[in-house]
Amino acid sequence: MKAACIILTVIIFVAIMAVCVMVKFATDITVEDRKREFMPGNGGVYEVARSIGVFALSDNLTLPIADRFPYVAAIARNSSNSWSFACFGSLILIKWIVTSAHCRKPGATHRVLLLYNYVNNYTHTYPILFWRINEKYNGSNPSPRNDIAIAKLNLITHPYLSKSSVIDTNKVKELEATIWKTVSTMGREVYLTNNVDKFDVKITNPQKCFESYGVKMDDSLICVDLSDYEDCFIHEFGPIYSGDKLVGTLAMKPRDCDLKLAIFTNVSYYAHWILKITHTPLYG
Repeated sequence: MKAACIILTVIIFVAIMAVCVMVKFATDITVEDRKREFMPGNGGVYEVARSIGVFALSDNLTLPIADRFPYVAAIARNSSNSWSFACFGSLILIKWIVTSAHCRKPGATHRVLLLYNYVNNYTHTYPILFWRINEKYNGSNPSPRNDIAIAKLNLITHPYLSKSSVIDTNKVKELEATIWKTVSTMGREVYLTNNVDKFDVKITNPQKCFESYGVKMDDSLICVDLSDYEDCFIHEFGPIYSGDKLVGTLAMKPRDCDLKLAIFTNVSYYAHWILKITHTPLYG
């Protein structure tokens, strides 16, 4: 009886501590939100920064900024009265973003957030002038097939000076995945952090993705094995790269943390389409 009372007391104490930690985390986010409302460099659209704004949760600045994929972009969406994180993309050709077609929601306003400075946690958001969705993508019945889009940024008021990723039609064998870490509040809102990392991933047998997702694979899609990544990556995966070359954008994310396969759109397969839409005669 005495042992049972001790165990019950310990369980109650642990539960109280867990609730305190969650409340403190939610309070910290609220404080950071207020600070971020007045941060310079957000284009006057404070709601974007408040809704998806980058929290400085990582002090690990040993990885050079140049190696942290400065061209990875976060796309925010506003379809009512608030902004929310939508998906990731990659900056190409200085003023274009390559992303997934399913990222664009008809009738919504979209803005692109680029993280300028990891040390000072400095961000800037850009409006999108217009979208170009691949003409073969079926928006009424979304699927990973032809799930690619490009968006042109408005850089007139605040030019972006960092380098952009490159594209070409050549196949690759070695890949790196970008991990732009996120955090979630108790209300399930997703926030970005200043912790961007990378790790090697493998192109695996397309049959595995077919068996897991029921998606018929072809050269326009890449089945990627993420089993070397131990954490859950449902919300935090960005594009995949080979060096500075953009290889793929996420077309179908894992259903849960245990499934270690993801389907990416093969950007190289659409390189000619991208160059045609952007009126770029030669690139990469």
